[in-house]
Amino acid sequence: MSSDRDALMVAPAPGISADARAVLVAWLVRIGVIVALVVVVARVLQLQIAPSADLREFVQSRTSTSTLGATRGDLLDRRGRTLATTRMGYSVIVDPEGLRLAMQRDPNLLDKTIVALSGVLTTSPNEFAPDIIQKLVRNEQISTRGQSDQGATIPSRYLRIGEVLNQEQAQKLRELKTDGLLPAITIEHEPIREQSSAELLGPIVGKVAFAGEATERSGVLGAEKLFDAMLKGEDGSLTYVRDASGRPLWIERGAWVDADKGQDVRLSIDIEIQRIVREHLLWGMEQADAAGGRAIVINPHTGEILAMTDHLRDIPNLAEVPWWDEASGEPQPVMPPVDEQPRYRVFRKELLTQAEPALRHNRVLEDVYEPGSTFKPFAWTLAKSLGHLPDDEILQIKGRGIYTEYGRYLEDVYSYDDLDNWDAVLRYSSNVGMYMATQRMSHEQLHGMVRALGFGSTTGIELGGEASGIVTPMSRWGEYTQTSVGMGYEVSVTPIQMARAFSVFARRGDLAGTLPEIRLGAVGDQQKRGMQDSHAVVERVFRPEAARRAIKPMTTVAERMDQNMHRQYPDLPEPRYTMFGKSGTSLIAMVPPESGLRTPKTKLAYFEKQHHSSFIAAAPATDPQIVVLVVLDDIGPERVKNRKHYGSWVAGPVVRRIVEDTLPYLNVASDTDHDPTMR
Repeated sequence: MSSDRDALMVAPAPGISADARAVLVAWLVRIGVIVALVVVVARVLQLQIAPSADLREFVQSRTSTSTLGATRGDLLDRRGRTLATTRMGYSVIVDPEGLRLAMQRDPNLLDKTIVALSGVLTTSPNEFAPDIIQKLVRNEQISTRGQSDQGATIPSRYLRIGEVLNQEQAQKLRELKTDGLLPAITIEHEPIREQSSAELLGPIVGKVAFAGEATERSGVLGAEKLFDAMLKGEDGSLTYVRDASGRPLWIERGAWVDADKGQDVRLSIDIEIQRIVREHLLWGMEQADAAGGRAIVINPHTGEILAMTDHLRDIPNLAEVPWWDEASGEPQPVMPPVDEQPRYRVFRKELLTQAEPALRHNRVLEDVYEPGSTFKPFAWTLAKSLGHLPDDEILQIKGRGIYTEYGRYLEDVYSYDDLDNWDAVLRYSSNVGMYMATQRMSHEQLHGMVRALGFGSTTGIELGGEASGIVTPMSRWGEYTQTSVGMGYEVSVTPIQMARAFSVFARRGDLAGTLPEIRLGAVGDQQKRGMQDSHAVVERVFRPEAARRAIKPMTTVAERMDQNMHRQYPDLPEPRYTMFGKSGTSLIAMVPPESGLRTPKTKLAYFEKQHHSSFIAAAPATDPQIVVLVVLDDIGPERVKNRKHYGSWVAGPVVRRIVEDTLPYLNVASDTDHDPTMR
């Protein structure tokens, strides 16, 4: 029986073998799996291509694109030395609102935070702590009242403090955060724009920052703004596939586009000449006890600015001007008599407290002054160009002063026995002689020359904040203005305008009498100012022979200035270079610091014992390579008392020292017998 059961159990079904059944089952399973996969894939495709309305709002692209920021180009000086560059650094960011909320749990957290930060930063707590406290107060006002005193309704969540950190400082902060000491502090790793010589060139180089509602930094001041399009480069991009949680999965071929670094821009500024000018200007300010000083050096042939600097001194115990507020209802104050006037503050006090160099006021471009006698060569040359000043004419000028035909009294500083020709008028800076010269030309001619020299309009340097100066319009131009302008009054100019205008005397050949285009540099951009190639002629002002004719008397002016300088400073070496130039001295105008204020009652709208003293020169006189202008503002009362506050006494020696150090640096050969290298 057992053998029969065994035979029955293993017996195959009639007509189908065991192997055939297994193969059939396997195929059925395969087909089922394939059908299921096709259904799943079809469903996936349907969801990808045409999802339902309910699902469509949750469907997002599987790819994301990130921007690869371009590295900003470097700003260089004319010899390729770095003025501003970009490096990666670490910044300390405070969340004022997060700190305020954390202080509710730990009232001592603010003190702990400031102490911890001061142990890492080199910046003094006195510099960053007030900023943090101010933001905390603002946020507390918003929390309790819904608005701060400044009208803000959104609490501050972002405050950058301190300096850029190095790797070691950043690591110390990370350790403090790990220990829980700095809950509201974060560290950002980002590109940092740094200047190599901020104290020397801060306002010229400028600043990179967020402008308005911008989401990325750009140049907002100075050369950084002027050449921003060249410096910023082209951003790259990275496109990657991500999963449902947004995490990157892979990068497809061709999805990486490299960023293009911005162009390096070479300025016309020379950092060594800038150092020379700054050093000598500070010396001159100390010698003259001046409250301020400005200086500029340009190449008269190309219009390139080689150096430009502006400084102020904090003079103690200055008297404040009693400006009159018309809306106050108070009577208008009266200035004391000239002999009783103290030394007044002539500059806005806040100009002394601008700590960040890039934000400092650049008075070479932005503040005007009356040039005084430095303006006389222009009017003199116009009269000469018109044929009104014959070389053989003998002048009859007796004494120091005269009354004009319209009743105005004019006086020279000194009287001279040989003031009998037109060269002597310019050589001795005679106000009387200049009145006689301007009487021989029409009002339209003198006004036209002033405008043709560029006064009353900006130079186009495009650094921002440049003043256009003040020129009396033709509709108000009368006899009084005609005489005043010929002497350098009733016209307000900036130092950069004066240096450019004086180039008409320093340019050679047929270019004599023409103006150059002022340039700051920009190699490679043919559309921007600042190219260092061609001699751009803006406009002819004087005939070449007339412009060259003014050089002889101005050379004598420079020689007399050198004589004064050696009487003051006998230890200075003999000059190695000739130069021609002109001095000027003018009273400082009383300009109210803000609208709504007026000057007190006074005879003239000037600080009657406080002066601008200036000297402008081109050197070497035989073949000028540079034009130098120095303006010292508010000369000390002792100098004024001793009548040694004039431009030839205080500003002239500064110009001479700049010339003597700059020309050898530029490899210009000496043109005098005093060069020690020629002995």
